[in-house]
Amino acid sequence: MMEKKYFVLDADTHMSPYKNFDGSIGAEQWEKIMEAAGIDKALVWLLPQGVEDVSESNAYIYEASRVNSRMVPFGWANIGEGVEKAKEDARKCLEEYGFCGVKLNGAQNEYYIDSPEAMEVIDVIARLGGMLAFHIGADYPEFTDPRRAAAAASRYPEMPILMVHMGGAGEPDVSDRVIETAKDYSNMYLIGSAIGVDKVKRAIDLLGADRVLFGSDTPFYNVEKVKAAYLEMLSAYGEETTEKVMGLNAKRLFGL
Repeated sequence: MMEKKYFVLDADTHMSPYKNFDGSIGAEQWEKIMEAAGIDKALVWLLPQGVEDVSESNAYIYEASRVNSRMVPFGWANIGEGVEKAKEDARKCLEEYGFCGVKLNGAQNEYYIDSPEAMEVIDVIARLGGMLAFHIGADYPEFTDPRRAAAAASRYPEMPILMVHMGGAGEPDVSDRVIETAKDYSNMYLIGSAIGVDKVKRAIDLLGADRVLFGSDTPFYNVEKVKAAYLEMLSAYGEETTEKVMGLNAKRLFGL
């Protein structure tokens, strides 16, 4: 019997216009990885390691997405480069590039995601109708605690907020706190990347299948292995839940 082919959208991948570190990949390598893994579309944002100016990476992703329909481009703004520049980067990503949203990473860029400066940038994203993504990890839990994300979720209840890593990306993970927070905010969507699929299963069970998205965190993780682990875990739920988590939820959110 042939294995069912699902529409798969990887909601967490990275690429860079330059060699940030040994595992860094550019657009051509990214395309080969996604093709080999059977990924139909993938959200792509910059690789943050060693980036002093996010504008260059945002522009690179924009140009790459114009020739590669597999890419769903997503912007990045860094408060550490100055709040006015971060606001301008967010505006450019949404107004000029037509990206569906902007990511804030308080872990890599070292700031509290509910700080007044961060909220100024979030105000721009909301005003322009964009989606917001937060790195929510155990690596820098004070900066990116899920309860800090609640400030944006309550301020803009109609704006989808992507909770990237859903408290993983480190040990011990804070996924339980993410799930408990998300119970109170229906606009929070959990991307289960850099975390065990047992925690993704818990999120599905407690929040429902509509609010959980597959993500690999390419190139930090092997997308083929992560995809296989997801499909094995989801086999207990049936086709409808599998289709939602592996791609249809993201497809709906990103307006594809």
